[in-house]
Amino acid sequence: MVDRHITEDIVVPIGNPSTQANFTLTDVDYSVAINGQPFFIASTDERPYRRATAKYRKDQVDQTTEPGEQTLTGWWIRSQSSFHQGQGIKYFEPAQADSLKFQYTESKGLDVWDKGAVTLLKDVDISHETLGLLKSNSRPNQHLRSIKWTQSDNTYEGVLLHDEYDIDKIFPQITASVTNKALTSNVATLTTSAAHGMAVGFEVVVSGVDATFDGTYTITAVTSDTFSYAKTAADVASTAVSPAGTAISQIEHFVDYNTGGAYKVYAMCDDGDFVYWITLIDDAGTDKTAMYKRKIDSSAVAVEMFKTTSVVVTDACMEFTKERIVATINNKVFEISPSASALPTAVYTHPVDNFSFTSITSSGPAIYVAGFTGSQSNIQKFTLSTAGVMPTLTSAITAAEMPSGELIYKIYYYLGYMVIGTSKGVRVAVVSDQDGSISYGPLIFESEQPVYDIAARGSYVFCATNVDGAPGVSRIDLAERIGTLSFAYAWDAYYFPETVANRVTGHLTTACAFLNGTERIVFCTNKVGSTGGKVYIQSDTRLVYQGSLTTGRIRYNTLEPKLYKLVRPRIDLTYGSLAVLTISANGSEASAGAWSQGSTVEESTTPYPVGAQEYLSYKFTLGRSTTDTTKGPVFNGYQIKALPATPRQRIIQLPLYCYDQEADPLGNQVGYEDRAYDRIKTLETIEATGDTVRLQDFRTGETVIATIEEVDFMSMTPPGPRFNGFGGLLTITLRTV
Repeated sequence: MVDRHITEDIVVPIGNPSTQANFTLTDVDYSVAINGQPFFIASTDERPYRRATAKYRKDQVDQTTEPGEQTLTGWWIRSQSSFHQGQGIKYFEPAQADSLKFQYTESKGLDVWDKGAVTLLKDVDISHETLGLLKSNSRPNQHLRSIKWTQSDNTYEGVLLHDEYDIDKIFPQITASVTNKALTSNVATLTTSAAHGMAVGFEVVVSGVDATFDGTYTITAVTSDTFSYAKTAADVASTAVSPAGTAISQIEHFVDYNTGGAYKVYAMCDDGDFVYWITLIDDAGTDKTAMYKRKIDSSAVAVEMFKTTSVVVTDACMEFTKERIVATINNKVFEISPSASALPTAVYTHPVDNFSFTSITSSGPAIYVAGFTGSQSNIQKFTLSTAGVMPTLTSAITAAEMPSGELIYKIYYYLGYMVIGTSKGVRVAVVSDQDGSISYGPLIFESEQPVYDIAARGSYVFCATNVDGAPGVSRIDLAERIGTLSFAYAWDAYYFPETVANRVTGHLTTACAFLNGTERIVFCTNKVGSTGGKVYIQSDTRLVYQGSLTTGRIRYNTLEPKLYKLVRPRIDLTYGSLAVLTISANGSEASAGAWSQGSTVEESTTPYPVGAQEYLSYKFTLGRSTTDTTKGPVFNGYQIKALPATPRQRIIQLPLYCYDQEADPLGNQVGYEDRAYDRIKTLETIEATGDTVRLQDFRTGETVIATIEEVDFMSMTPPGPRFNGFGGLLTITLRTV
């Protein structure tokens, strides 16, 4: 080696990162620079400067559990053929977990529970207005129970609604055509075109008869095709009604304290024969807690079981379980016989006076009560004695405690599990057959409102949750476990009419139950401000006008950008329509195809969003039949095709002169002894580490970052007077990154 002069080139560039050093042209007209090392190009016909697209480096063998889904040559494919494991995922990555193969992000108005077939849910109808606000302790004033009864020789499947001051029997709307009218001695009698199915005590709304008969009344007498009600007016001779009028009934006011001497109903339950309720009465100027019962079939008037001043009710809940009534009044727990004539001694008194009990249920060995005070909530357990009675407890046996701030509003024992509705969402607990101890799992989903009530059918439990702000319920399938005490769920029936002006938001779904013996869910909402809530009954036949399913974000298990090209829905549109939207990372929606009823759905392009995307979601919207509201399409799945959009790499091959002494075409000299070797060694060192370099092409002005694929040096005699000393032809192969 020889001494270097301060004006000569630095052999190893200094900087951060050192392997991407920059070179600045001065008085020597170099062709290119690599990592700050300048060179003259040596291209000829025999050794050309070459640029070529690099071979795309991806495995071509599919080794995943989904054949055809992960091959990375040609189309990138993603498909789903069933959605029965419910909603709630963010990304659709089936290679990560088997359970994700049948999940999606969100659905509304769709029944996803049949494997391989998604259909529209039944629609819901408004039935009755509710007038109860939320209580001061945030508990609802509405409760629903499934009931069945026989009245006026007709059998009814309905629900019992407690709504603050009232208890009503709610049933599917009965509509009759009125063909004849008569009024005698202040009793109106209307004749219907067929058996009407109404009973004594039902409220009926008459319209289209005339000003005398139209209005809302309580039925006092019936035959199969007539009904009567009190009407103070002049007699009207029997007269045909033409055109026919209409009579509608959907409610019987079972207990009505609005205008009575009582304050309101605090809790109710039934044993299938009698309805029981706790209320506060004004007994000759003294507030007393009273308990009443009445036959469900309305064949008898209400009977007072007892009244007392020993505890003045401000809050209560009750349940008929294990052949007894378990009731909480304020912070006390009572075991009450259905034939009780006095309030028994409390079996437990909570040490906190303002503790709010919220729900009662039972398993094989135990009875449970749940409640909260402040931010603390728990479930307490009563294990029955050998005589079958609840022990009197001086301290609580705590079966479960919730995380601070999560309050329990409903506990419901079903199929060996305890389903827990809280202010956050829903949890499921396993219950011991031996001692009734419980162990709960994570939140299955987080609800936008407290889960105030739970009902069950088959393997499903339905939770009062709202559906994206609208009144409705969510469904959990206890037969479809997707994790430890975690089960498939999806939004279910909800009120979302086609007419935008009729849609409802701002109310909470406070209770739910089934029309007894049917698959038709009933739910209700609370009053908010001066706006009453509503009772909603699922239709027996009519489908929702549309439903939608949004897939998880499809990204093919990689963050590399993709070009989403084709979508192929698998759907039968004999009855109904389909629209497909794409949803990009910023939430923007764009059409990817629409098909009308009767269409054959083919593979469709995905025109938007334009350009490469890290991920994309698809939203499939199913529309009801345009000719038959009881029919809709059947969605069987979809397939998405995309292409990798990773920028293609280029191979650049540079033939370069590399000598100790060099000159540009104008004769500007540069160099020193061992300069050629120093440059070669620098590039070989970078090649060995695999680091990146900066390539500057001064002929085109191009600058790229690349890795060195190969350094090939051949020592040669200098080709002319511009080059002297040790050196030769240096061929550098680079791959852009």
